[in-house]
Amino acid sequence: MLRRYILFLKKRPLLTAAFGIVYALVCIHFLPSDTSFQMLLVRTLLCGAMIFFLYQISGEKTLLAYYNSTGYVIKVALGFWIFAFLGGSLGMIGHLIADTPYWDNMALHALTVFLMFVFVGLFEEMAFRALINDAIIYRFRDKKYVFVLSAVCCSLVFGAAHVIGADLSTPLAWAQAAGKTISTGVFGLVLLILYWKTRNIWACGIVHGVYDFLLSMSMCVFQVDQEGISYVMSDDKALPVVIAYGFMTVLELVILLFVWRKVGQTSWKLPIHDSRWDREVLGNKSIFSQKNSRKPKHMVLLNS
Repeated sequence: MLRRYILFLKKRPLLTAAFGIVYALVCIHFLPSDTSFQMLLVRTLLCGAMIFFLYQISGEKTLLAYYNSTGYVIKVALGFWIFAFLGGSLGMIGHLIADTPYWDNMALHALTVFLMFVFVGLFEEMAFRALINDAIIYRFRDKKYVFVLSAVCCSLVFGAAHVIGADLSTPLAWAQAAGKTISTGVFGLVLLILYWKTRNIWACGIVHGVYDFLLSMSMCVFQVDQEGISYVMSDDKALPVVIAYGFMTVLELVILLFVWRKVGQTSWKLPIHDSRWDREVLGNKSIFSQKNSRKPKHMVLLNS
């Protein structure tokens, strides 16, 4: 029964990706994540779940590409880390001025927070970049618009996932939700381009996790209440949030332009299954068989 279920998932990449995203969102919504340690546990477990779903779509190629250009990904995305460090420093100053109490065991809490954000980054890159992108690539790989379709879907789903469940009963709440969706979507698009270029989802996850950590590094030092954190605030606090999202979007667009000019004009690597995967799922008829081997000139296959 389990084998039939796994073979069912492998033959239907879009459905597999949908199952994976829904599973992740349900877990995030219902499992307790009120503390850094709880969030670390939940995101660690979700990383394992996303590896399972991703393996059904991409085989082992994506998961074993950890050696591909890690330094290159970090260097190209360094602008995000600089921006996050500056934003996190302002947050630290704000808590100092507000005289926010410190954590008692600061070193242990800082380690927990750092690991939490690393696994948050890895989980979100596997779910909202690799899983969705690879499913779309495999399903529509012969289509000229496949990269555009992947970029739109990955960015919109990733951005919208951050505001699911928020109270959108006022125009200012909708403005915040739109601002957060666009800002997060642009950030995700940069990492998606780097994923296209290198196929290294682990490096993208590290960039993402460290970015989140630097932006929220005040959590390592000060007793910041995580319970009830929302990206959509009440109307009396909404205007500064909308302005902040707009400012972040502009900076992220600048970084996106830089990354696109640097790597966007070069060849991108498409996922390819190993022969064992094809034999298990499709017998001798590969989804990348001669019949389906046609590809646009701007695409290349990852053969390593």
